[in-house]
Amino acid sequence: MFGGGGSAQTTAFLETARALGRTPELLYRPHPNLAGQPLTLDRVEAVRQLRAARELAPRCREARSLWVATTIATAGGAAPRTGRPYGCWIGTTLDDEWRGRRAGLTAAHRLAFGASLPALRQLERRVLRGAKRVYATSPGSREAITTAAGIDDVEILPIPVDIERFRPISDEAWRAQLQQPVLVFVGRAWDPRKNVALLLEALPLLRRTIPGARIRLVGEPPRCALPEGVDATGAVADVAPHLRDATLFVLPSHQEGFGIVAAEALAAGVPVLSTRSHGPEELVLRSGGGRLLETFSPHELAATAAELLRDPATLETMRRQGREYVEREHNPTTFRLLLERALDSIDND
Repeated sequence: MFGGGGSAQTTAFLETARALGRTPELLYRPHPNLAGQPLTLDRVEAVRQLRAARELAPRCREARSLWVATTIATAGGAAPRTGRPYGCWIGTTLDDEWRGRRAGLTAAHRLAFGASLPALRQLERRVLRGAKRVYATSPGSREAITTAAGIDDVEILPIPVDIERFRPISDEAWRAQLQQPVLVFVGRAWDPRKNVALLLEALPLLRRTIPGARIRLVGEPPRCALPEGVDATGAVADVAPHLRDATLFVLPSHQEGFGIVAAEALAAGVPVLSTRSHGPEELVLRSGGGRLLETFSPHELAATAAELLRDPATLETMRRQGREYVEREHNPTTFRLLLERALDSIDND
């Protein structure tokens, strides 16, 4: 149903709402499984979203409090149909998501989705402009949402991180890993938006300087043979142990709404090396817990990783600052207070 940051966002909303004494219900229309399924109008994204809006609207009218808490606002088309106040908590925008995904799609898929874009943009704008309150997950997504909706008063509701589960290993144990550093990626490595090819291309260049460096891909592996020095775990029940074992966490994505796993890496005391993919940029800059790349060049990625791996003092500072930032800004207790205030702002209308 969901994955990555979308799953973390939805889960945080539901679990925290329950902790606040609410009884949330998740309403959604499942995405059709394209593999081996007959051709239907549900393959057209605009048609699927409009049908979902029509089908879910009656149940939304009955809710005590109505929220669109999802990655992209187009999934919340039922909300403006109800004629009642509702809130939005959105991870990214349609256009940002589309720019990140289009490069890896076939020409037929690009054509099909491109045909839906005008209707989907209209739906996204209707959902966002109809909300009483709109929240983004990061400064980067706030800027994109403000542009997409033509509104100015978008606030930030940061996705919380389990700071107990993502706890760092000792500095001594981490220093020992520098002898054979492991660069970790977490996510769907086959997804073109995640741009794992950039990381794989950089590894041979990095190993010219750091011969013992390795890459570990945590999550669904790429649909290609893995080069020497790369291990893939497949899907895992818990990413926390794999992050704690990392010397450096690398996020090579074309686009991220927030980049929840980057925040989890910082919480685990792992410095983050990230492309400028919108969501994680503010996280890395404000925390001081990592470094941003200026380009999508494997040479720059390899050179920057090598520079960091040869500078343990800087990495240790990043470990400490990253952890402190997540403890302060993405603490579940803080999120609970912010969400309670947001829920009340809708209920009290």
